[in-house]
Amino acid sequence: MLKTKGGITAPQGFEAAGIAAGLKKSKKPDLALIFSKVPAVCAATFTTNQVKAAPILVCQKQVKAGKAQAIIINSGNANCWTGAKGEADAWAMVFETAKALNIPAANVLVCSTGVIGKLMPMNKVKAGIKKIVPSLSTSGNKQVIQAILTTDKRPKEIAIKVGGVTIGGIAKGSGMIAPGMATMLAFITTDAKIAGWRLQWMLSEIVAETFNMVSVDNCMSTNDTVIVLANGQSRSWVSEKELREGLRYVCEYLAKEIARDGEGATKLLTVKVSEARNYKEAREAVKALVNSFLLKAAVYGKDKNTGRILQAIGATKVRVDWPKFKYDWQIGKAEDIIAVSLAAGKASAIGWGCDLTEGYVKINARYHT
Repeated sequence: MLKTKGGITAPQGFEAAGIAAGLKKSKKPDLALIFSKVPAVCAATFTTNQVKAAPILVCQKQVKAGKAQAIIINSGNANCWTGAKGEADAWAMVFETAKALNIPAANVLVCSTGVIGKLMPMNKVKAGIKKIVPSLSTSGNKQVIQAILTTDKRPKEIAIKVGGVTIGGIAKGSGMIAPGMATMLAFITTDAKIAGWRLQWMLSEIVAETFNMVSVDNCMSTNDTVIVLANGQSRSWVSEKELREGLRYVCEYLAKEIARDGEGATKLLTVKVSEARNYKEAREAVKALVNSFLLKAAVYGKDKNTGRILQAIGATKVRVDWPKFKYDWQIGKAEDIIAVSLAAGKASAIGWGCDLTEGYVKINARYHT
């Protein structure tokens, strides 16, 4: 694998754009568009939260066709808990985008992120959609990143070449993160050719190993979405194994960047669990540690407190051979690594989180205001 530039527009046949449509009071960019010049195979995963934002409901119907050509995304408003009007607005974003691009509405996906419980200012959104389409370009990846951010401190972007094809990815998210399918908003593009059902199977498996192993605050979002578009425009061949490895690399990179950029965070927390009875219990042990506010506070304070680890693992149902239980805690300037051996089997898992600081409380105490 070789890193390259260009993010989501690095693969052949993709363009992107990001503009300020007036959805944010800050007047920062808040509307983004990702476009494939030809219809692409698509795969997606969505939040398992019982409260699902209107764009989730729309996308779940749209992806059933297995094809997509455009993704319209807004920040500043989650379009969640907005009832029938909110769902109608999400569909309106689909139809307006399709009309502006002159493509079938069935090939348009929609995503939103921001404040919950407010109706979309559709006059601004519709005007923004008309404005953004002419801005599409192969260098629009940086504008897209800025347009999808909320409380993020920095953009999250990567592009790689693998086996003759290119994979690009971006993501946003730093709070309300404990995904139960994917995390926040993540968009991946590739010029590889692959059957839709294979891509969906591959994505679902990779998401479970990467995005679903991240937690910032143990709070699952109502808008979590991961979408992959594969337009087959590369003339190069890639094996399924290479493509999977490439997609996993991109997803893991973005997942770690989200954890590193956790609201108020100063450190990435990497947790490795080995010698678990099975993979399910290895994952459970990882989640217990990355979700522990006591442990996260100890990471912030550089307090290598054994009790925080024991309490978190002991509160689970995972099997542990306690007399043989071992752990190692490496404190670093930008990352702490905690490795735990349960001495109960051969399974292992890895996950990522961040420290807990006063900054997290300050950000979320005034998020709505």
